[in-house]
Amino acid sequence: MSDINGSYSQLESIPDARPEQKRRPEVVVAELSISQQPSATAGNRFGNVILGLLVRGFCTGLRLGWLAVPISLAVSMPPGLTDSVADLLARKEQRLESLWAEYWLADYRAAQGDPSASTRRVQSAIRSELTDASFVRALQAARFPDRLLERRRTLFLDEAARAQVAGDPSLAKLVEEISRRETNFRYRVAGRELTRAELATALQSNPDREVRRAAWEARAQLSPTNGDPVRRAIRLRNALSRQYSGVPFADATLTRAEIDRSQLFQWFEEIRVASDAPYRRLIARMREELRVTQVEPWDIDYYFSTFAKDLGGSVFRVADPWPSISRLAFDLSYDVKRLPIEVKVADITFGGATYPILYGREIKILVNKYSGIRFVDTLLHEFGHAIHYAFAGERSFLLLKSGHSEAFDEGLAQVMALMLYRPQVAMKYFGLNRDQACAIADRYRLKSLFDMRETIAESLFELAAYDNPEQDLAALYNRIYSAHLGLDLHGQAVWTFNPFYASEPLYLQNYVLAEMFARQVHHTLQGRFGAQWGKSAGALLRNGLFSAGARTSRDEALLSTTGEALTTKYLTDTFLRSRGDGACP
Repeated sequence: MSDINGSYSQLESIPDARPEQKRRPEVVVAELSISQQPSATAGNRFGNVILGLLVRGFCTGLRLGWLAVPISLAVSMPPGLTDSVADLLARKEQRLESLWAEYWLADYRAAQGDPSASTRRVQSAIRSELTDASFVRALQAARFPDRLLERRRTLFLDEAARAQVAGDPSLAKLVEEISRRETNFRYRVAGRELTRAELATALQSNPDREVRRAAWEARAQLSPTNGDPVRRAIRLRNALSRQYSGVPFADATLTRAEIDRSQLFQWFEEIRVASDAPYRRLIARMREELRVTQVEPWDIDYYFSTFAKDLGGSVFRVADPWPSISRLAFDLSYDVKRLPIEVKVADITFGGATYPILYGREIKILVNKYSGIRFVDTLLHEFGHAIHYAFAGERSFLLLKSGHSEAFDEGLAQVMALMLYRPQVAMKYFGLNRDQACAIADRYRLKSLFDMRETIAESLFELAAYDNPEQDLAALYNRIYSAHLGLDLHGQAVWTFNPFYASEPLYLQNYVLAEMFARQVHHTLQGRFGAQWGKSAGALLRNGLFSAGARTSRDEALLSTTGEALTTKYLTDTFLRSRGDGACP
């Protein structure tokens, strides 16, 4: 692992527009058998329903689509009984808040390699709170006139309903086996066996094009091992989703995430069309600078990793950028010294994570020992998560933990990460001169141009795979990827190299939406406050977004803050610029 005090010329790569931050941990809770006597209403019959509860640590917005039939047909309870259910729900939330705090602390320690850290006992305690059959049945039957109380009720039931798929024992075992094989797999390149990280290093830094080609083609070596298991996971998720919600897994997942499929496809197409000409110029630039007649897949990481070597010298000279981030936050009226945020840098296996030990009271940021711009970008992204958890204005644990879509949560983090690529910020807070600040803004813009098109291709492939998992998935991936990136994948079955397809299904589109979200917010701030964003800009961010609780949806919060629902316009506008935010010549 490289030292924190790295130079820009030593940078491995321009940060990916799809952050590699670790998604907050999951707890797989044992299956629960709920018996309910059949009612006269056929749609309200549960029989013996097996709930496999998967409680997510991420702020996911779980929706009614997962349990639409039984909830919509449940019988309302008398007022007295409803009051008692509400009281029990409040007590359960309090206990779950305490238990999750214990869990996140243990996971925080475990991530740093503490051999004494274990989450097993607290997982068992969480399981006890959630697998209360009589309470689940009572909650299904209850209806609350208070809007927020009713929201908490549906969030609890949505968590359980979603877990009917995610917590299925057969699926959980299969996914665990796939992940274990990914972790332990060694890629054979030129007589050597490489880890995934070593393979990435070869692609990013080796000037020998033939070695890079061998490293890229080695990605396909994983396919015979994990191709069929990933396909089985797709089939199983579809079968379980149809069993419990009556719709395919992709439809249920998108509904839960507040995403309409036709709208998503429209956004993807708008981005593809608007970025076509800038992307062609980027590929032409790659050909010229790499001195090749055709850009190949094994050229991409190398090109972006060597992007800024012409600058020379050290751009980020200080070992610890936290004081600079603190000054930026202070000028936005966020006094970091008064916020319950602790930052730790450690050798970890992921980019970074933010642990909301106690929302509003104790938040821990853990980041990897990256160097230079990559480290600052990661830390700013995690700081965005942290101030969201510090400012979140809800008292209900369910509303805090489960009331936001992934795109909203990632979008807020990306609002802060994008600050680094505003030349005014890079110069004022991180000591860059104008040429350096404009260069990193331009480089990030170009890397984002490639990343967004690649993420769209990979997301479209995944949705198509769930629609028909029996088709040739390698050929499907290569066809969609080549159509969006213009790169020949040479018939290699590299699709299984993406770990999201097994362990984080149907999550990739959130990175596109998060970048749209953050660009839209930045456009609004630029229009209202000009180049220098101070306390008024900070207040708008805090009041409109960072402290927004689950009482508003993503689009409601955006509409209130920016005057528009989520749109591709401000993301695609960045692809058309040659320099950053009007501050560059």
